[in-house]
Amino acid sequence: MNMNIKKGLGLIAVLYFTSSFQAQIKSDSSAIKEKKIDEVVLIGYGSVKKKNATSAIENIKADVFEDRPIYNVTQALQGTAAGVSVVQNSGKPGQALNIKIRGNNSISSGVDPLYVVDGIQTKDISGINPDDIVDITVLKDATSAAIYGISGSSGVVIVTTKRAKANKPQLNFNAYWGVSNKVDNVDVLNLEQYKTLISEINPAWLNTINDPMYAGINTDWVKKVYTTGFDQNYNVNYAFGNENVRAYTALGYQNIAGIVSPSDFGRTSAKVNLDAKVTNWLKVTSSLNYINTNSKNTADNNAGAQGGVILSALTTPTFMPAYGSEVKVRPTDGSGNYLNGYKDGQFALNPFTGGWENPVSFMNRESDKTHTQRFLSNLGIEVNILKNLVWKSAASLDYISSTNDKFLDPYRSEWGRQQKGSGSKNDLTFRDFNFENTLNYTLKSGNHDLGVLAGIQMHERMNSGQYYWGSQFADPMQSSFVYDETNPSHGEIFRKDILKELSFFGRLVYTLNNKYTVMAVFRENGSSALHPDKRWGFFPGVSASWNISNENFLQDNSTISEFKIRGGWGKAGNASGIPAYAYYNLERLNKDGGAWSPYQTGSDVAWETTTDTNFGVDLGFLNNRIKLTADFYKRKTDDLIMSIPIGLGIPDVLRNVGSMENKGMEFTLNTVNFKNTDFSWNTNFNISFNKSKVLELKYVPVLDKAGIPSAGNLVRFAADQPISSFYGYKYGGVDSNTGEIIYKDLDGNGMLSAGDRTFIGDPNPDFTFGFTNNFTYKNWYMDLLVTGSQGGDIYNASRFELEMMDDHKNQSTIVLNRWTTPGDITNVPKANAQNAKLVSDRFIEDGSYIKLKSVTLGYNFAQPFKGVTKLNVYVTGQNLYTWTNYSGFDPEVNAFATTNGVLGIDYGTYPQVRTFVFGLKANF
Repeated sequence: MNMNIKKGLGLIAVLYFTSSFQAQIKSDSSAIKEKKIDEVVLIGYGSVKKKNATSAIENIKADVFEDRPIYNVTQALQGTAAGVSVVQNSGKPGQALNIKIRGNNSISSGVDPLYVVDGIQTKDISGINPDDIVDITVLKDATSAAIYGISGSSGVVIVTTKRAKANKPQLNFNAYWGVSNKVDNVDVLNLEQYKTLISEINPAWLNTINDPMYAGINTDWVKKVYTTGFDQNYNVNYAFGNENVRAYTALGYQNIAGIVSPSDFGRTSAKVNLDAKVTNWLKVTSSLNYINTNSKNTADNNAGAQGGVILSALTTPTFMPAYGSEVKVRPTDGSGNYLNGYKDGQFALNPFTGGWENPVSFMNRESDKTHTQRFLSNLGIEVNILKNLVWKSAASLDYISSTNDKFLDPYRSEWGRQQKGSGSKNDLTFRDFNFENTLNYTLKSGNHDLGVLAGIQMHERMNSGQYYWGSQFADPMQSSFVYDETNPSHGEIFRKDILKELSFFGRLVYTLNNKYTVMAVFRENGSSALHPDKRWGFFPGVSASWNISNENFLQDNSTISEFKIRGGWGKAGNASGIPAYAYYNLERLNKDGGAWSPYQTGSDVAWETTTDTNFGVDLGFLNNRIKLTADFYKRKTDDLIMSIPIGLGIPDVLRNVGSMENKGMEFTLNTVNFKNTDFSWNTNFNISFNKSKVLELKYVPVLDKAGIPSAGNLVRFAADQPISSFYGYKYGGVDSNTGEIIYKDLDGNGMLSAGDRTFIGDPNPDFTFGFTNNFTYKNWYMDLLVTGSQGGDIYNASRFELEMMDDHKNQSTIVLNRWTTPGDITNVPKANAQNAKLVSDRFIEDGSYIKLKSVTLGYNFAQPFKGVTKLNVYVTGQNLYTWTNYSGFDPEVNAFATTNGVLGIDYGTYPQVRTFVFGLKANF
């Protein structure tokens, strides 16, 4: 652990535990005896008293995050829930966050949790407006998630949104505005330093750099690329109704303009929640959501040569201008017309490599826009058949229509001129339909409390898409993509698949004397993606708790107010890594003819099954002013699904190939440090330890992923190794006589060979934590959120671009320490060093950090104006400061977030932003 992190953690611990302990002692004697209320938490298809909960469940109320401007619901979980890892992979507007509950439990299948929004099951929560949320419940272990079967193998997040209350009309409005800037920078060589380096790489290139055409040009690419981002958000909601009919309506608009053009994200959302009491025995509920998003993309996570804007801003030489018209001498043809690359409006040519232009070109030469419309809705009835017997029937629909348009114009860029323009259009449609019926029987008699649930679910998911692409426009000034105007280079693909599932599930909960609770659940799942012989899976779970604080010997204890132990075991399945028709072993043909392309074969594939064991302790002291929760778990996933390469033109085959495990500990400490009429101070501290490891891989001994140009794969999965381990050579320093890189000879053969490669890094952190403090003083309030991660390695692959010293790219100032003469002692090799691009631990860095994620200061005005019952104004700073030794933009990064199982790689990723926000909320 580096010294900065040690000091930061030590400061947090000392300030918190010292202040909290002293405040508890001082305030306990005059503590306000709070009325005990039986808090209820949601579980699958129902709820349970929190004191009787038997599983690992985390509940986050909206007041924890409602004063923190967030654009994605999952941001509300960042730093607030133990065992829930939320990584903001980049600072790009609208970028999805990467959320894992208790680590990765698969290599190739999806590991995103299931979200249940007002009863609607979905895997995508990105469009939900955070302003509509009441609370979020996380089901972390299989005993709580098993009732969702194959959908719950990676945990379940239940989101409850606002609903109207009878005879209490309420109109609310809130808005905020913010500005954003890049958090950090990577220093690169100035023009003179660059020329000195080029003289060592290839002296002939100096003739080009010193050409009179470029005289006096010294472009600051960082200023050209980065700008100030702007956020704006507006929400209005109105709730009304009586005892029989109630409605909550909401309308929201959000726009985030990024710090790198043209990145932009806009969302318009509308919501209606309806509740109707038709008769004393019949209720009708409905939730209707419409979400419209528009985004513009900036290319990142790639090298400058491949159009990555972020790395290009660092590696493009400063002697080059952005536009060809900016050179001092513009070349002409025999007729006096400017040559291509020097005409007005055209981006400057790279004099070393054609088509490899500059970041301003990469930002603007190709438009990449996505428009998405989403309808998320459900309709349910609740029938009281008998006093204690309730039948619920609900149908839900998640419908998404998305269009991505790309267009590379044929005039402005060298690449566009070579292609004579190009474009594509990708129309995608997703439809997810669920129909559920449940019977719920409850009985409370004396000291006995019984609940029995039985249900059936029918589920159909449809994906369809039509993809058009083309290039070679006849018009050299073409301004948009028109498929019929690309000739002959164009094509079209249409695909559609339908997946059907049928499930039967049940649960029994029994509590005796409010002390002893037992819960048993099961789900029988069938999926059309699997062969009929392996289609069905059975996923049970059982758990129990003992509320010791209700025993006679502790019931009146003035110090221990809560003491409960709980434990459970369960199974959940995962089949998301299996294509809809894999077991048919089909091939497919593109619409325009073309060649047959294989469809992965998987006739022998069965479910991935995760078996989970959990033990937990809940403790409360001093009337629950201090609450401690501890959980210990072990999760083993068997029958991992993986694609096995056969070769020789034979399609890859899906098989169940092995197993992996996650095991760890989680601790959450909530304290009411101080509370009186004028001042209060509440704290939440949570810390999570998780170890992930591959136990077995059959058929293929290793699986390599995360390849980058010129270097190869960075990650290897293998038995007895942590998930997503880095694999390569061990860096042994620089030979002081030659300036060449020394790699360690691990196989002892006296030469550099593939046998010298080994596992060189582990991106999985030793632990992560969140630390939240909420202060109020009269009408003032302040909220602080600190997040942190310790021990995870980062492969800073951006340094492949910034420290290779083998071509014309500009380099980071680290290369100022390069070897130049015999006898130099340094860790930076000479220019043009042999084998410099081999994957090694040279670019592996400690990714530990402590981040001041958010600070909010606000003031509440009580009835400031006629008709306004409450007005709240606040200012917030986000991503204010990061304590880390990582040399890149930000250690909270993952360039391969869309590659299952891979984490901890930085490769030209869009930087995180520091945002300052002013907001207001008004209640009428």
